[in-house]
Amino acid sequence: MNRLLLLISLLVVPLCSFAQQKSQYSQYMINNYLLNPAITGLEDYADVKIGYRNQWSGVNGAPVTFYLSGHTRLDGKGEHRKGKTNGQNKPVAFAPEAPLNGVTRRVKPHHGIGGILLRDRIGPFSRTEATISYAYHLPLTSNIRLATGTSAGVISQTLRPDEVTFANPNDMAATGSNKWSPNLSTGLWLYADNFYLGASANQLFANVAATDKQAGDNQLRSHYFLTSAYKFAPTSSLAFIPSVLVKWVQPVPVSVDYNLRVLYEDNYWAGFSYRQQDSFILLAGLTLNHQFDLGYAYDLGVSSLSSKSAGSHEIVLGMRLHKKH
Repeated sequence: MNRLLLLISLLVVPLCSFAQQKSQYSQYMINNYLLNPAITGLEDYADVKIGYRNQWSGVNGAPVTFYLSGHTRLDGKGEHRKGKTNGQNKPVAFAPEAPLNGVTRRVKPHHGIGGILLRDRIGPFSRTEATISYAYHLPLTSNIRLATGTSAGVISQTLRPDEVTFANPNDMAATGSNKWSPNLSTGLWLYADNFYLGASANQLFANVAATDKQAGDNQLRSHYFLTSAYKFAPTSSLAFIPSVLVKWVQPVPVSVDYNLRVLYEDNYWAGFSYRQQDSFILLAGLTLNHQFDLGYAYDLGVSSLSSKSAGSHEIVLGMRLHKKH
């Protein structure tokens, strides 16, 4: 194993133990469900997303993340407008984010269920997550809703000794390790047609029932996220969406992502982000049809390690299943 991979491993070990352990996402704004279980069942369709992230491209042993997420309403009926039909004397359903100025609504509470499968690999270390989630969405007014959600699952952390060269072959780490831990997260999500505000806590009590508690073992840390966005629409075809994501995990200082996206006719979007003391990010995406959309992000790092790579790439494919309108 070359020196570069060993150097990365030395950097990764303390980061896994004390810094942010959850995977990093540049397109969090199009899949907040990865960070907040209260999103579960928000839309009036089954929201499925497949994501791939290659961080520090060109660097051996750099982080690679793959995930599959999906969530849907339990009732599957959605919400409706009054006094407007689709030509067949039937109510017209709408997505929660669609503006409906001056239209009376019938808004009912609803439930949602979902799940996430995630695989994260950094050099000889790998992490696998499997979670299921539930959320309850309560209307506060005809436009504003509050959701609360919880997710539970397991996390597997593995060290593959065959990918590391040890100075002492008798070192305990040379036998490898596989640690299983429970995973619990909770969140709140306040949202309307033109804004959202969310807060979540991830990896709560992750080490309470861990299968491996050796001294110095990679202990999971609780992560806290706060995010918000607001949609400005100066015309019917153009909209601006600034957003912010605040991340904190003890004992690392608070980190902030600032983002601005521009949407054109709800079919095309582009934007940029700044991750505090880490990277500048370019974003772009398009809606392929009423069922599929595609997003891409390119991270240009400002840290010393990021500057030695060809940047980071992230692709997200979204699918809207059982969407009838």
